[in-house]
Amino acid sequence: MATTSPPSSKQWLRLVSDREAERSLREDVRAAVTRLLGERELLTPGPEDEDRIRALIHEHVLAYQRRAATTNAPLLTDAVRVEHRLFDELLRLGILQPFMDAPAVEEIICNGPGRIFVIEDGKKRLLPDVYFDDDEDLLQLVKRLVGPLGRRLDESSPMVDARLPDGSRLNAAIPPATTRWCSLTIRKFILRAHSLDQLVALGTLPQAAAQFLDAAVQAGVNILVSGPTGSGKTTFLNCLGASIASLDERLVTVEEVAELQLERQLPDCVALQARAGNVEGIGEIRIRDLVRNALRMRPTRIVVGEVRGAEALDMLLAMNTGHEGSLATIHGNSPRDALDRLTTLAMMAEERLSGEALSKMVAHTIELVLQLRFEPRTGRRRLVSIFEVAGLEGDVITGQELWLLDPDRDRLAWTGIQPHSLRKMTAKGIAYSAPPAVEAVR
Repeated sequence: MATTSPPSSKQWLRLVSDREAERSLREDVRAAVTRLLGERELLTPGPEDEDRIRALIHEHVLAYQRRAATTNAPLLTDAVRVEHRLFDELLRLGILQPFMDAPAVEEIICNGPGRIFVIEDGKKRLLPDVYFDDDEDLLQLVKRLVGPLGRRLDESSPMVDARLPDGSRLNAAIPPATTRWCSLTIRKFILRAHSLDQLVALGTLPQAAAQFLDAAVQAGVNILVSGPTGSGKTTFLNCLGASIASLDERLVTVEEVAELQLERQLPDCVALQARAGNVEGIGEIRIRDLVRNALRMRPTRIVVGEVRGAEALDMLLAMNTGHEGSLATIHGNSPRDALDRLTTLAMMAEERLSGEALSKMVAHTIELVLQLRFEPRTGRRRLVSIFEVAGLEGDVITGQELWLLDPDRDRLAWTGIQPHSLRKMTAKGIAYSAPPAVEAVR
């Protein structure tokens, strides 16, 4: 794990001096801004309000500098940075805001007030010179972020999941759910690619595999995208969906947290989003409710951002009732793990179908499983397998690898097996021909 070099003694003294002055300014500025706008407007200020707040902060910092000069107190060594931090602490994410603004940062992790990490370009590093004053300081930041979203964090509700206005996911926990500190994790909303061609440029998959997947999506092949957390499943799903460009297609996307951008890319697409209940537990919208509602919206396909519960059954039923070419993601370490997990999740539904019936449904519904992997050493996310489901042998779902990772060439390579989905492509008039035999894994 890489770490930044610690600040020098001189730099440290300047940091401490500015932070102490910042504490004395913070409450004065907050009180002045509250008088100016009121507490409610402070939660959702407009652009004009933000300009007024910046001007007010600037006035307070100048006044502090004048007082320090006349009383021989230490001047702020970086007044501009202090102004930025005060603004961020009022309206943004405080000391975490620079990392929210950094494009390469994917995740921010706070294990209490003094241990803050970021995951940048796939690699985790500690920020030794970034810290909160105390646990209460971190807790107040979380409460300020989740309050406008109708969520709360206290002893009676010590865990919270929320989506920030920019789409980032926030998870926080406090005692008694944690043993000591407030824990905060923010996973930023990042889509690094919007098409299969862009994924090829990033090295996620080769051009030949991208051409096959583009043809498979257009032909209406049911696809499940599998991989561990952080492997790029949502981005890959978005790129697959972008291949559906026909005016005859109507998509409905279903997500717990809105991350896909197909609604902006496709001519006829509706995005549905789940919602947690409010403080009283009222108003919850479940993924399963959305999948069922999507079926009433006359879609040609349904895209489920992530299958993680009983909605697996509704998704399978949708794929079996005229919504061919539907797409979804699932957590799994291999294609067979993903299919087994999908079967298990479908068993969680109230309908209580048998495992044998659900295995048969999965085997006859899912046609391709795409396995993604994140490589910590290089920070690369890539496709390592295209698995085609062949059917059921006994109670085991069987299939074959169409593309797999060739360790000798360190690239995804065709196995030489002709896909069954070629029949669908031919029937739909999709022009596609398999790679030449020389491209097959040796």
